[in-house]
Amino acid sequence: MTLLTRALQLRSLKQWVFIAFFLVNVPIGFMLYKSSMVLENQLQQSYRLAQISLELSQQNNSLERLAEDIVRAATQFRILKKTEIQERLTDQIERFNNHLSIQMFITEQNQKQQKFQNLFAAIQKDPFDETINELPQLTRELAEESFNKAGIELANLQEQARITRENLWLQTAFLAVATFLFMLFLSSAITRPITKLTSRIEAIGRRENLPKNPINGPKEIVQLNNQLLWLDQHLLQLERLKREFIQHISHELKTPLTTLREGADLLAEEVPGTLNERQHHVVSLLQSSSINLQRLIEQLLDYNKLQQSHTLKIQHVDICSIIMKAITPLQLLISEKSIALTLPKTSLAVQLDPDMLHRVLGNLVSNAIYYTDKDGHVTIDAYASEKQLIIDVENNGSQISASDAENIFEPFYQGKKKRSGPLKGSGIGLSIAMEASKAMHGELNLRTNREGEIVFRLELPLKPI
Repeated sequence: MTLLTRALQLRSLKQWVFIAFFLVNVPIGFMLYKSSMVLENQLQQSYRLAQISLELSQQNNSLERLAEDIVRAATQFRILKKTEIQERLTDQIERFNNHLSIQMFITEQNQKQQKFQNLFAAIQKDPFDETINELPQLTRELAEESFNKAGIELANLQEQARITRENLWLQTAFLAVATFLFMLFLSSAITRPITKLTSRIEAIGRRENLPKNPINGPKEIVQLNNQLLWLDQHLLQLERLKREFIQHISHELKTPLTTLREGADLLAEEVPGTLNERQHHVVSLLQSSSINLQRLIEQLLDYNKLQQSHTLKIQHVDICSIIMKAITPLQLLISEKSIALTLPKTSLAVQLDPDMLHRVLGNLVSNAIYYTDKDGHVTIDAYASEKQLIIDVENNGSQISASDAENIFEPFYQGKKKRSGPLKGSGIGLSIAMEASKAMHGELNLRTNREGEIVFRLELPLKPI
């Protein structure tokens, strides 16, 4: 037993739903946290770069103004040779160096600072040195290089943002796929036992044997499976008791019924004495009712027998002879209703259980004849391939309603349309036909259901299963 199976059995369904919700949301929360951290970092870098660019712009403007002032003061000193002009020149050079130091710190371009120091050293050595005129150009070059460096950093920041965005998309896609697969796994772990329970409930409805192996899952599912197993055993016991009761009561009824029929027959033959017309009518009612009751008891016994396990007796069977055997008890009714009967034109010989086949055809044919109006027609057709036998029983009549068509093979179900004939239907004939067709591993269904044409089709496999 796996660790997951043990965990499933120890936890309730409510706990598993909560755990699944929590685990599914963990990757999403992690991705949101990571995205927010990346965006915060990008914003901090953008803010820092914007601040540096602003400071650079201010420093470059100050340096350019000071460079022009220094060149102007140096020119004035060369012309006037006044001490106050020299002092002002020295002060301006000191201020320029201070701003230059700040600029070098911001841009980390210390190699440029040496050029300015050499230039100022030449001025201090010889105030009349005209190399000072190079200061504005050198300052503009410094400003241009600093702006270029800021542009490169901005481009790098944009490229980094693009790479980060692509990585986030890839990670998001990966987490989405992983989360989807994880959701499938968790949902499957939770719904798989529910699906098994559903199939077992359907098996109980179809009266099929349930597998005895336990269902692994949440505690509620395991408990429900145990209840289903108990219910299955209880229903099997009730089914057994029902079969025993039907068999017992049927046999108990057959003994007095036999005596009743014999007495009615003796009265009809006037053995005890002559009967008048009214007495003959009462005796005929006794005979028809006893025949109807005997037929119902035989059908109950037949249906009860089909509910039990049995072994098919495969024999060489002539289909036409089975059809004639099913028609023979109904010849009088066929004549009274003037029904046109059409039988298969060719004879078919197959390997089947003749008793089971007679159960199906007998009930299908009697059902077709009883529900056919006077002067109607009934058609029985049979044809076979190497693997399958198909028999169609068709009669003309009004369309069967949708509600009746859904329940027509249920035991004791009688539809809205009433059968014509002297005997009332028991509602079990088609159920017997269905059970017998299942016993032969075949299928029986209402093939055509429209006005003027009702067709029941029997499909039987011809090779052993």
